[in-house]
Amino acid sequence: MEKVLSSHVGLKINAWYYHIQRFNVPDAEAYKEEINSLLDNMEEKQDLLLYFSLMEFRHKLMLDYLNPLENGKERANFRELAVKIKRDQEKLTGLLDYYFNFFYGMYEFENYEYLNAITFYKRAEKKLSLVSDDIERAEFHYKMAEIYYHMKQNHMSMHHIAQAIDCYKEKNTYTVRQIQCFFIIGLNYIDMECPEKASPHFINALEKATASDTKRLEGSAIYNLGLSYFHNNEISSAIKYFNESINAFKERGYDHFNRILDSLSMLVRSYFHESENDFGLYALNQGMELAEKLNDDVMHKVFTFYKALYVKEDYDKVLSDTEYLTNKGMYAILEELSKDAARRYKAVGDNITGRRVFMRRFFISKN
Repeated sequence: MEKVLSSHVGLKINAWYYHIQRFNVPDAEAYKEEINSLLDNMEEKQDLLLYFSLMEFRHKLMLDYLNPLENGKERANFRELAVKIKRDQEKLTGLLDYYFNFFYGMYEFENYEYLNAITFYKRAEKKLSLVSDDIERAEFHYKMAEIYYHMKQNHMSMHHIAQAIDCYKEKNTYTVRQIQCFFIIGLNYIDMECPEKASPHFINALEKATASDTKRLEGSAIYNLGLSYFHNNEISSAIKYFNESINAFKERGYDHFNRILDSLSMLVRSYFHESENDFGLYALNQGMELAEKLNDDVMHKVFTFYKALYVKEDYDKVLSDTEYLTNKGMYAILEELSKDAARRYKAVGDNITGRRVFMRRFFISKN
């Protein structure tokens, strides 16, 4: 059989990545299958095989985002593939080195390893000058905005998201990323204590998600609207949206989706905030059970924190859970938990403990 030119396969991989960036699963799967069939007959070229491995890794990240598996499972060979490309890192140069660090940073982010993720992103940034494609640069800025939001560096996050969304708006086919940009902008406004500025961005996101039938993101948009109401101290409206977001995920077949944990944790906060303790305990138990099923250690710690705070009144457990989250670099979560703890201890008349928790939160968020 005639040998397939590596340049021909390279163009196919570029087209594959084009569809991955758009979260276009059917076309991405078709290209992946076609390329797999070409590799056996391709002229030997190590760089291209490494490029294929990196793109296969990125393909799996896309699938895990859109269609998460049940019970915290990873897709077949995901971790093995991660180990493989990390082992091959020394062979990567130029643009391939950029892709490795960028994609691996995404992988670490999805595993809540935020400090590791930012390390890989920073390495990728050193190679960003090699990236000529506007959309690829927008992808980088979006992921930087995402990680900076989670690390409580809101102005840096807004700086990067502004660069990303301008590019995505010029390309009508990048609906998912446009929606996600609206999320990041709104969430940063909430952190900056401007929930009224956040709501229009979440409404925009919900309208786009509904119009494009982007089911996975409809529930997230509804949840984010709940956040804007919560932080505007409209708790009853927030509770309505958090419940609606859970129903939206479940109606679309995402019963075992880890984003439901976010909605449940906010229901716990909201119900206990309103002294609706029975409803709060019910949401708490649901959250702990789902977090265990999904093997989500971070969110499980969030729920055990709330159990220690509101049910057990176990101050040592409250502190040990915050220590764990501090070591994971979960600054966005930590700040909210610490506010709740300070409010709780103040409400029960323990002002000394309340101040200690608040000062701990203040120190964590500023350093």
